[in-house]
Amino acid sequence: MAIALAKHIAGKTQGWKLLPIGSLVLVLAAGLPIISLLIAAFGAVPSGNSGLLARMLPIALRDTGWLMLQVGIATGTIGLLAAWLVAHFDFPGRRLLDWGLVLPLAIPTYLSAYAWVEFLDFTGPIQTGVRMLTGASSIRDYWFPEIQTPAGAALVMSLVLYPYVYLSCRAFFLMQSGSMTAASRVLGAGAYRTFFTIALPLSRPAIVVGVTLALMEVLNDLGAVQYFGVNSLTAVIYSTWLNRANFAGAAQLAVTIVLIVGILIWAEQHEAKRRRYLGHRDSQTPPPLERLYGWRAFAASAACTLLLALGFGVPVFELVSLSAKYLMAGRSVAGILPALFNTLTLAFMGALVCVVIGLYSARHFNSKRTGRSAKGMLRIATLGYALPGTVLALGLTAPLGLLDGWLNDFTRATLDWMPGLIISGSFFALVYAYSIRFLAVSHNTLDAAIKRRGPSLLDAAQVLGAHGWRLAFRVDLPTLTPAIISAATLVFVECVKELPATLLLRPLGVETLATLVYQQASAEVFTSAALPALAIVLAGLVPVVLASHLSGRRRVS
Repeated sequence: MAIALAKHIAGKTQGWKLLPIGSLVLVLAAGLPIISLLIAAFGAVPSGNSGLLARMLPIALRDTGWLMLQVGIATGTIGLLAAWLVAHFDFPGRRLLDWGLVLPLAIPTYLSAYAWVEFLDFTGPIQTGVRMLTGASSIRDYWFPEIQTPAGAALVMSLVLYPYVYLSCRAFFLMQSGSMTAASRVLGAGAYRTFFTIALPLSRPAIVVGVTLALMEVLNDLGAVQYFGVNSLTAVIYSTWLNRANFAGAAQLAVTIVLIVGILIWAEQHEAKRRRYLGHRDSQTPPPLERLYGWRAFAASAACTLLLALGFGVPVFELVSLSAKYLMAGRSVAGILPALFNTLTLAFMGALVCVVIGLYSARHFNSKRTGRSAKGMLRIATLGYALPGTVLALGLTAPLGLLDGWLNDFTRATLDWMPGLIISGSFFALVYAYSIRFLAVSHNTLDAAIKRRGPSLLDAAQVLGAHGWRLAFRVDLPTLTPAIISAATLVFVECVKELPATLLLRPLGVETLATLVYQQASAEVFTSAALPALAIVLAGLVPVVLASHLSGRRRVS
């Protein structure tokens, strides 16, 4: 009887061990915004608020669809051609342009939009040069294209987001067999025919993956689309929620974005599997570099240099120029020091939380004792990176406000004291949003490091008697230190650049560098915000340089 009871208790205990409690908590915490949005959206249908969908949704879908179509075509074309040139041909400046073409990723789309508008403004260097050459004195004396249009938004976003396609296609070309291109050339096909009949069809999965990531950034953008007057879904959600005070209507529109993001994730995951299959054919033989001469070498260098100049050079030049003029005039940016302090504090807290949770999720994801259900939950919990910041903020507002209400009721009943909005009106809400959105960054970085390390090191340490905390602090964590630093750096920079979630969830009266730039640009005084904008760009260079360094190491290996 006692033996049977012991077996029963042991079976129960084993059952609780197998239950993925940690994964379940993580996926519920990450999925809370979506659950909240669904409740708000479907709960509003009987009250008649669904009429908003009939008025706003078609316009928002049309404008968002056109913007995504233009950006998708432009980024796909530009990124593919740049990757093809760099991976298959040798021309003057190729080594420098190989990593330099990634630099536009350091600039958030909203900063590039503000800088381009200033660059092409009446007082900017282009129109000033036109007036000097033509002798014109006012805008009525000559024609100049208007940049603050939907087409201008697509152009600026494409110049910033094409590196997603470039990186994906370049990696794909470098993994492909060099013998494939050589066979094509032996059979008489020239460079152009080889590109259109072999490289282009085979690189379709890489193009889809890169374009999908770029389109997710388009959906997430708020600052650029508002500045260019595009009625995208994100901008309409922001307007519906804050300007019209219609939370339920905004939730209905946000659910539409979630559906679009789901389709994009499915396409990205589907094509990523195909890319891995194609990439494993022959990764040991890199494609040979064909030396270009004459006008072909000049054209290749000029095309890549022009792309880098438009995507990175113009925004940085404008920001540096405006900052220098502002400082030389002896003026200071009001509120920049508190904004810098808030930015660093929030980014540090976001990086700390994401690394701790990412370490937990990556270790359990690679553990042999973790079941399929737990791994599936961990995978779902890391999909928050695809949620636009506006949708994330909208989904967190109701549950965090509810928690504040319960907490205030409890403290009033027990202590006769009300602490106020200490959850929804504090840094907690922002760090929570950052953790959901950027958990994938830390998880993927640490997951790759654990896979590279393999299980043999920990197995050997356990055989030698290291267990528990000794195993964790003397073997496990020290071997993962470079990956932990990389993950913390990447998340830190992403938190610095994040605008929509910060703008909507920040405590009253609190500004960060991103929101300070947004406020100044919205008030048409971007000149005073150039210095904090430049600080954001400099912070964004860190992950780009890191990615280029890692890419170089992989190329050498």
